[in-house]
Amino acid sequence: MTQPHVFVAMADILNLRCDAWLLPTDSSVRIEPHWLKAHPELRALAASSASAEFREGFTLAEPIRPWVPDSPVPILTAVPYDGSWGPTTVVERLEAYVRSAVAAVPDPDDRPYRLLALPFFGTAGGGAGSHLGAALRAILDACSQLAATYRVDFVLVLRDRAAFSLAQKLRREASSDSSWPSLGGRLHEKAKSLGRQARSGHLVPFLGAGVSVSAGAPSWGQLLEQLKSGVSLGEKEEAAFKGLALLDQAGVLEQLYADKTGSRKAFGQAVANAVDLPRYGLAPALLATLPSAGAITLNYDRLFETACEDAQRPRTVLPENVPAVGNDWLLKLHGSVTQLDSIVLTRDDYLGYNSNRDALSALVKAHLLTHHLLFVGFGLADDHFHEIIHDVRRALPHEASKNHQMGTVLSLFHEPLQNLVWEGRLDILPMSGSAPAAESGQAAIRTAVATAGRELEIFLDMMAAYATDNHSYLLAPAYNRGLTKGEDELRQLLLALAGHERSADTTEVWGVIDAALQDLGLQT
Repeated sequence: MTQPHVFVAMADILNLRCDAWLLPTDSSVRIEPHWLKAHPELRALAASSASAEFREGFTLAEPIRPWVPDSPVPILTAVPYDGSWGPTTVVERLEAYVRSAVAAVPDPDDRPYRLLALPFFGTAGGGAGSHLGAALRAILDACSQLAATYRVDFVLVLRDRAAFSLAQKLRREASSDSSWPSLGGRLHEKAKSLGRQARSGHLVPFLGAGVSVSAGAPSWGQLLEQLKSGVSLGEKEEAAFKGLALLDQAGVLEQLYADKTGSRKAFGQAVANAVDLPRYGLAPALLATLPSAGAITLNYDRLFETACEDAQRPRTVLPENVPAVGNDWLLKLHGSVTQLDSIVLTRDDYLGYNSNRDALSALVKAHLLTHHLLFVGFGLADDHFHEIIHDVRRALPHEASKNHQMGTVLSLFHEPLQNLVWEGRLDILPMSGSAPAAESGQAAIRTAVATAGRELEIFLDMMAAYATDNHSYLLAPAYNRGLTKGEDELRQLLLALAGHERSADTTEVWGVIDAALQDLGLQT
């Protein structure tokens, strides 16, 4: 069994799929306005749920009950508003949160440990607001201790870029073995290398269905099963249906939906209903923080777009929007739930793909030639993917096509045959050993997939830490207590420079310096 882990994400905790989340409050059950989008009656539910023991300070954390079924459970957690803030206070409140969450939430079916989310609590009105750097360090240290004690995973969800960059720096300085202990030496080095490639702008994420599965979305086969439940098949038809290839199964279902409803749009709407989920998982949240100008996906859902918005890296979605110059973009090769007629799912859709989307395929091919693509949650058996790789190889001189490595594939299991097929063109990086045999049983297979999927999330977490190119914590107010001695001395020098007397003949140079100081967190 792998060790519990502490993830760090730039995200919106209310849009993140988790088991429970920390809702900061106090003994009077005061709820800040930005939490109210969790539920229209959040304040009333919290007030009716809080016990006398919580209001009197004898209990520091309690779940809100009743709550929305199949949704992350908010845990009311008392945060001090009197300035009494330190490592002991952080551990005390966090431990109360964990104990309450563990009691309220059963063991998950789709991951080895419960995933407990927490914001950078105490920073809005609590005592941590005047020394954010020290509070962040204390939260990370406390999470590491409590994760091991209670056998849970944490995700620290940040909304402030200065806090995110400082958290990543603290984790990098703590060493790979302590911050990402479950990853072996090879995965450590690959995560660092890919993170640095992302930081330099040379990495482009290419996302497959596995990325959305972390949010509870169905796999290809599961999607077809869900769609099949919306129509009727006789016993003989059912047997014949199972013998069809997946693309042909999709085609049959599309026709059955059209026959049933009298509309060709009904099938697309059923697909959208199955995949258009309200919360993204850890994988989209971690990938959204990567500093890449472009990204490519085969997924129809909006999970990655939402995660990018929450990570303060919004993307223009192609081809449905006209890109603005300088904007980051996301190319949705197989369509989107926002345009039902764009969805590519049946054999007819695939056959018509080339005639309709030559320009999109050309964009992918150009990136395969000029960037390093990171394939995540992607099925290497996808026919369209094979076609793109083939076209790129044809575009290269013969010798170059044999030696040109186009990207890295993050796979769940070691697949020797795939390594043989893609050797020299793709670096396939497995998160685990061989996949379990079919005869090992469904329960064993689900456990193996869940464990390997979590290792993939840990790998992405480490990669995101090394991809972070922002240092806005250095001059940001209230972060100085999280700095090293050398960083604090540099901070003082830069603050003195910012206040230096200026003359008219140095205005242009000061413009460049001011921009750099603002990037380092200086507020004017």
